Amino acid sequence: MQTLSLPAPLREEFATVEILWHSTAKTRFADALILSWTKYEKQLRRLFCFLVFQHPEIKEANINEVIASLAESRDLYPQTFIEGIEQLGVASVPTLLASRYAELWQEVARIQKYRNKLIHGQITGSDIKSVQLKHDILWIVDWISCLATAADNTFGYDGLERNTYRTAKAAKKIAVNKYPFNAPADLKGWLSKLTGRKRRTG
Repeated sequence: MQTLSLPAPLREEFATVEILWHSTAKTRFADALILSWTKYEKQLRRLFCFLVFQHPEIKEANINEVIASLAESRDLYPQTFIEGIEQLGVASVPTLLASRYAELWQEVARIQKYRNKLIHGQITGSDIKSVQLKHDILWIVDWISCLATAADNTFGYDGLERNTYRTAKAAKKIAVNKYPFNAPADLKGWLSKLTGRKRRTG
């Protein structure tokens, strides 16, 4: 029998997923998977923003402008954040996940294909059973847990803690040596290149 065993750092973030998992609702595992996927995307976004916010020219006075640039940018998907982290010249997500990356990415990419249909209320055509949904939720938990541990060891931030800006500015070590944008006003242009790359490469 599959059980939802959450590492301590994930318990708060996954509290709502845990409630769904243990509920009696017929769609509990599909709903829990969709919510878990949101957590997966959120962690990558937080890690990306944590690194961006460490830019010395990003300050309290212009953080709202920076956040607006992020909010207005289209196609900021998980792959975009992964590519963006790599372009920041820090340890990439594949490097952080090390020997687990190939296995975890294969499962995440597979889940994404039918998750996209679920989120839009479409028929998956895969006859996915509850046991598979439960198994895939655990794959997402595994990815997030492994990345959280590695990122915390490398950057001092696991991508789970809230208030990313304050955490970035309070960090004891600056992870990024050279940014691909010079000032907050240039951020939007770099994001446009990132999202354009995503559209071209899929």
